[in-house]
Amino acid sequence: MHTLNRAASLVVVSVLTLATALQAQSFDILFRVIGDKESCQVKTPGSDDFDSVINGKAYPFGTIVRTEKGGEATVLLSAEDTVRMSAKTELTVSDVEGAPANTRRMIRLAKGRVDLSVRDVLPDNAVTLETAVASCNDFTGHCSAELSKIRKSSRDKLDLSLVVHADNGAVRVFGPQFSIPKMKAGSTVRIESSSDRSITRIVNEANEYKVNIDNDTDTPVASLDMNVRSMIRISREHAAVGGKLAVSVLATAPDGSGKESISFVPGEPALTVNGLRQTETHDGAAGSSTNAPAMEQSLIK
Repeated sequence: MHTLNRAASLVVVSVLTLATALQAQSFDILFRVIGDKESCQVKTPGSDDFDSVINGKAYPFGTIVRTEKGGEATVLLSAEDTVRMSAKTELTVSDVEGAPANTRRMIRLAKGRVDLSVRDVLPDNAVTLETAVASCNDFTGHCSAELSKIRKSSRDKLDLSLVVHADNGAVRVFGPQFSIPKMKAGSTVRIESSSDRSITRIVNEANEYKVNIDNDTDTPVASLDMNVRSMIRISREHAAVGGKLAVSVLATAPDGSGKESISFVPGEPALTVNGLRQTETHDGAAGSSTNAPAMEQSLIK
């Protein structure tokens, strides 16, 4: 009898533990929006027009939410996982196809600023913030992201700017050929991109962290230390012969002097040069011979 009671107790404990784990990792079936109907609108899938938000209503995935000047709104993925939208912000909330029910959510930010607060117990990829410049996941604590157009054109013809800040938590930031594995509290990165993603510029605006350079293999080709005002410029161009994507990376110190140059074709070994002379300034003026077109010639020979 004692053995049976003990076995029954273990079963109950296991069931409760499983239920608690599932609850901790689950989002609501749909998502809700809390906002003022005068300054917050939604466009549900299949609709042609935006309508005023119904405060607290559950909306289907694929719905676009936007705020106007002077307005704010909060997207509730669950009672504890929130995305606060500042004025003049637009985003889309989606489920992740193929993932177990209510375990993953995708936030597609089209413009504006969002402040995210998600539970630390969630898996790394439970919430992903995606933009035209870069993406973020592995959130802990509070983090913010702001996507805007660059009004003054630079020599690199950069069009979009994404600023990601880890307030009192941490976040992973990643994009084509790069990733920041973990930005800790107080860290800020500004990532600028041309509309066609041929050029990406990464600038450290607060704290210190590493930026990995990826070439579609299991191991990064480099892990670069980023101090405040240090910069990484990534150039991409398809080779005239064979059409392979040629990538060149130039890392500069806070004073603008060159630190390291890396050239590679994704999936193939990289060529690295250290101890460069000053080659590029932070306003985007290029004077380096290690850009994509020059590097391309060595790759196609």
